[in-house]
Amino acid sequence: MVHRFLRQKFSSGGIVIALSAMALLAASQIAGTGGREGSQFGTLALLILAAGCVSKDASGGALQMILCRPIRRSDYLLGRYLGILTGFGAFLIGASVLGIVFARGILPLIGSTARPVAFGELATELAAAFLGGIASAATILLLSTFLPGYGDVLGFILLTPLATLPDLAGKVLRAPWLERVGQALRENLLPSLDWGAVLRGRDPLGAPTGRWVLAVVLYLILALAVFSRREFAYGQD
Repeated sequence: MVHRFLRQKFSSGGIVIALSAMALLAASQIAGTGGREGSQFGTLALLILAAGCVSKDASGGALQMILCRPIRRSDYLLGRYLGILTGFGAFLIGASVLGIVFARGILPLIGSTARPVAFGELATELAAAFLGGIASAATILLLSTFLPGYGDVLGFILLTPLATLPDLAGKVLRAPWLERVGQALRENLLPSLDWGAVLRGRDPLGAPTGRWVLAVVLYLILALAVFSRREFAYGQD
């Protein structure tokens, strides 16, 4: 399932071009900062890789044919999830290698001065980006089990503003309990974790890390529960 997902994604010329362009942009940023600042293109790459991870197979009829084989739905779903993370990890490594090539080879050739690459900082930033992608991929996987087309990515983008609605309602209605509900939702369902600080030893086993683990596990369990109970009709668009 992982191999099929990667082959499916990277057989699309548009996806390859988009990821290549973002890898080049990320590499130039890495070369410019010496790997000391995280790239902003990792999130976009993850969205491209995860978009329609389940829903496109379902709408195209491929999922129905796959499930006719002796394969469990959990295997299929886990394969899609691991495929997203494998592709994302390959993107991060590829962008980092290109960044090192730019900093060590190309920029000196054209007479430009590049900052020395801090390999330790670069490794930390890569690990932080990948760990952040684990939760995002689990969220999109869940949304893709019931939203059609690329609604999973749209739903993921809208999650953050939707989570602020209880706060707004609480302020308008002067109901502090609604604000507390909104804060609890954001902290537990959309945990914000500074992985760079955690990987540098700042409270690695604190409450934010626990909430992040809980959210990832919850999203995967919910994705499996929804996917295992959904019926997929042939010819459905």
